[in-house]
Amino acid sequence: MSAFIFQWLGVLSLLLLALPLWWFLSYARARRAELIKAMGGGLSTHRGLRDALRIAAFVLLVLALARPGYAPEKLSISRTGRDVVFAIDVSQSMLAEDVAPSRLEVAKQAVRDALNTFSNERVSLVVYAGSATILCPLTYDYDFVRYMLEQTHTRSADFGGTTLQSAVEKVVDQVLMADRAGVQDLLVMTDGGDHGSQMAKVTELLQEHGVDLLLLGIGNPHEGSPIPIEDADGVRSLLRSEAAIIYTKLDDAMLRSLAAQSAHAEYVAVGNQAFDLGQIYVDSVAGRAVSASVAGDGVVVYQEAALFFVIPALLLLLLSECWGVNGLRLGQAWLFLAVLCIVPKGEAATPQLQAQFAEASQLYADGAFVEAEALFAEVASSGSETTMTPSDLAAVQLNRGLCLMQLSRAESDASAEIGLSYAQQAQLALLAAKRYVPNFERSGIRLESTARWVAELQVRIAAEAEDTNAMEAQLEQLVEWLQALLKAQQELRQQVTESDVNRRHPKLAKNAPPLPPIVQPSDAGANAPIYVRSQRVLQTEAERLYIEMQKLEATISPPMPAGIAPTDSLLAEAVTLMAKVPLAMEHAAGLLVSWNSWPAGRSEQQIAEQLIEEILSLLGNNSSDESEGNEWDEMDEYGEYEYSDEMDESMMSSMPMAGDFAAGGEMQALPVPNYSADDILMEEQGSLQFRQQQRAKANAGKVEKDY
Repeated sequence: MSAFIFQWLGVLSLLLLALPLWWFLSYARARRAELIKAMGGGLSTHRGLRDALRIAAFVLLVLALARPGYAPEKLSISRTGRDVVFAIDVSQSMLAEDVAPSRLEVAKQAVRDALNTFSNERVSLVVYAGSATILCPLTYDYDFVRYMLEQTHTRSADFGGTTLQSAVEKVVDQVLMADRAGVQDLLVMTDGGDHGSQMAKVTELLQEHGVDLLLLGIGNPHEGSPIPIEDADGVRSLLRSEAAIIYTKLDDAMLRSLAAQSAHAEYVAVGNQAFDLGQIYVDSVAGRAVSASVAGDGVVVYQEAALFFVIPALLLLLLSECWGVNGLRLGQAWLFLAVLCIVPKGEAATPQLQAQFAEASQLYADGAFVEAEALFAEVASSGSETTMTPSDLAAVQLNRGLCLMQLSRAESDASAEIGLSYAQQAQLALLAAKRYVPNFERSGIRLESTARWVAELQVRIAAEAEDTNAMEAQLEQLVEWLQALLKAQQELRQQVTESDVNRRHPKLAKNAPPLPPIVQPSDAGANAPIYVRSQRVLQTEAERLYIEMQKLEATISPPMPAGIAPTDSLLAEAVTLMAKVPLAMEHAAGLLVSWNSWPAGRSEQQIAEQLIEEILSLLGNNSSDESEGNEWDEMDEYGEYEYSDEMDESMMSSMPMAGDFAAGGEMQALPVPNYSADDILMEEQGSLQFRQQQRAKANAGKVEKDY
């Protein structure tokens, strides 16, 4: 009603413009008459009648804008269609990229394509993994379903795994309605691999509620694919279980077995090929019953009467132009009427787009693939907004895919990840060409070769990941050996220090008598050979670790081709430091032979320890705690730590006494709470999310395989 009022207010405001317009025409006519009279003319031009005709035409056109109607008729609105529930598997295995860009993205795009073909179907969206979640109830609002598709990811379910039974129970209990049995369909897009569903129970629920099941299996059923995941920082890695990379493939046998258990179930193995979910659904429900639902009491429909105002207005304008002294006005009027009747028509590909396509093709021939791909993408974007034919758009997307494949092969030598990214973009371009022209054979052939290249890059990336893991394991083992060597060297130096106890004197007080001369311990001669042998063993171990570090450093930074300067690797500085450790231990062994040189030997041992600690720090293992302990040991060797009375007083004065906290609480009043209703609701929402996360973690603990 408000829109109707605003419409008529606009019409009335336009009608009011007729008054100043009539005044302006009258004023112009009077001025014209005065001018003609002053010039001695007396020819009548019938200006008054022509202006009246124009004003009348203006009024009629304004009334036509109000869209008047007649013969009202009340019609009821009804929709005839089925209820369709899309259930998408969002377990981590759906992140596998054996179909580009991933199984989950292909499933989401399939739903979007199906929505483009629907008109009267009510649609719902459910996601499931270890549990099921309703993202959208049954609705005719397809735009909202598309929006919720954008929010769909592997974290949409409470916890991982794959349990189809949870999705079916959620759908029949909370989505579908009992009075529409027989016109309800459940479309499940999954890669199989169920982890705990009772398939007999699933079949029983579907038959009991009159639900037709359509299963779509997505993924390669013959070759396994790794599952890429991203952490909070966006770093990609491969999903593992007990340090082994997990490979997943379409569980075709399980899905076929489920479909075979019911006459109302159908299974379509799309694999890693392109498919049209809308056409698959139409073929599946062909011949099945539909149900009509009436929405409201209906609407009142009027016959349009605007034409009865527009035609007289055009005739009045024509007469006003014909009213003159010669036939020139009549020719102008007929030309004006012809212009009004011309309907502009769109053109095909503009010359500018054709020139850009030719330029991009030349760039491709010259090997400038980056510039060619950007220009092809610009042509595709501009062409989709015009009336460019599907065959032309398919040709543009095919050439863009060829450019991306050239870039993928060129970049794959330096980085397999970058090559894979280009290859997946090429797949999307070729799929777009296939959608424009489904029987485009060149695009189909290129899709097959591109899929093989994507699989090859994925295998290469997985192999590189295995090499990286092996290298990390070697580095961890090297760190453990260095820690053991450091501990053994520290223990040996401690033994030498304890045997040389005669050199350690307490701190002398003032006016104290001089100490007796230092005497060699009785067991020094027997211990010296033991210390030397132990130090030689540690020296041999240090030399072995130096060789291991050199091998690992050569693996990390292989030799560069001629003309390219080598770059320093992570272990370059560590290897340089490790080369000094056996030398320090050798000097220590030589000094431990004689009791007189034991202090110098301990200094060499400490140098070796400091070198090892610095190496561990470079390798990401900080041993500062042990070094701090050594500093305290050295302090004990030269004297004991003394406390002064002033220190005791300062420390005691800084410590809180009994009653201080209570007194402080009495002196400062607690702040008055100032929480608004929005703050309380936000706090409660955060608490609810926290409880849901804790419940999901508890449930996830029961899942053996969360992928």
